[in-house]
Amino acid sequence: MQKKVIVIGGGFAGLSAAAYLSNNNFRVTLLEASPKLGGRAYSFKDKETNSIIDNGQHILMGCYNETLNFLSLIGATDNFYFQKKLEVKFVKEGFELSEIKSISNFYPFNLMLGLLNYKALSINERISLLKLFLKLPFLSSDKFSTITIREWLESERQSNNIQDSFWKILAVGALNTSIEKASAKIFVDVLKQIFLRGNKSATIILPKYGLSESYCNNAEEFIHKNGGVIKTSEAVEKIIISENKVIGLESIKNNYSDFDFVVSAIPPFSLARTIGIEDISQIPDFKYSSILNIHLWLDSNNLPEGFFGFINSPLHWIFNKGSHLNIVISDADELVNKQDDELFEIVKNEMKKFFNLNQESITRYKIIKEKRATFIPSIDVIADRPSQKNTIKNLILAGDWVDTGLPSTIESAVKSGRIAADLIS
Repeated sequence: MQKKVIVIGGGFAGLSAAAYLSNNNFRVTLLEASPKLGGRAYSFKDKETNSIIDNGQHILMGCYNETLNFLSLIGATDNFYFQKKLEVKFVKEGFELSEIKSISNFYPFNLMLGLLNYKALSINERISLLKLFLKLPFLSSDKFSTITIREWLESERQSNNIQDSFWKILAVGALNTSIEKASAKIFVDVLKQIFLRGNKSATIILPKYGLSESYCNNAEEFIHKNGGVIKTSEAVEKIIISENKVIGLESIKNNYSDFDFVVSAIPPFSLARTIGIEDISQIPDFKYSSILNIHLWLDSNNLPEGFFGFINSPLHWIFNKGSHLNIVISDADELVNKQDDELFEIVKNEMKKFFNLNQESITRYKIIKEKRATFIPSIDVIADRPSQKNTIKNLILAGDWVDTGLPSTIESAVKSGRIAADLIS
């Protein structure tokens, strides 16, 4: 007899769990509170321009094995653009360009050469950076569990310019947190995954279409094809527990009691509203970091194609999509409460300084704020993330916040969903 599983939440974690479970012949019902799937990674149509835009630009990497396996399972791999070799451009004020580029397939010498050619740093600084990279295979991340990234870099004599022109860009992009707050342990783990797993691991992967079109639609179709049911606009209000077992769910539309397992793939603050905190083993007091996405539409665009990282700017990344630019500000807590017109002025001024963008060419802008985009991977939180199994026998936790060994990323969310399915299977 088919066992029945209810998955709460339709972001990457919930869709991953539902896809793997339905593929393993479980009868899956997925409940999503919003009218759409995708959680914090979705797309929608801008009413004025009819453009399909993402709530936030997401970058995948070649080391995202869990995500790539999930995309393959649901038939979405072709919806993404894969770099053949690592190539990332960076820009300083005055359109001064530098790049880190892997020019051959001879790993790891190609990455070493890419770092040695990074012109944002002096020759001595490039050598200092390379020395630290050469130590990376021999570092145990557990040794850095009590210090921040900043403290680690200072102990390795990485100059302020190396930190500003390389490490900060990488750390803030990967962790959405400043190097003063983030755990060095999780950053070292991330570096090992990106740079120590072969040529493809450090390459960039970008969606060809809007995020919903790139993976949500495929996941929905896959789950339906395997007998699953997806119900959107159905928030779960209460998880009912008796004798360490979930015996019922109350949503805004229905009551559920006919199930064997429940996968909770919602954020911890949402879970806390649906379940007595005493019923779940220690959820840390997560603090969150915000992300701003600024969309600009232009009547003419003379900017170079592709995407660029900013050096020494409040802006962090820009993605050139022709008449549409997507600018990302990570770790944006100091800016997120500003009015949109204030933020637009900051963006215009920075784009003028860095790209000499003609401000009159901007025909429209839209700012999207994700105030709780990711949890801050601080020293105390990294040590206290909950495991996916707990004292409630038939409840499995999933989400980028559980103890996956990864920061708050798509890869962490997808991995947690797959593990949830494995634990049930």
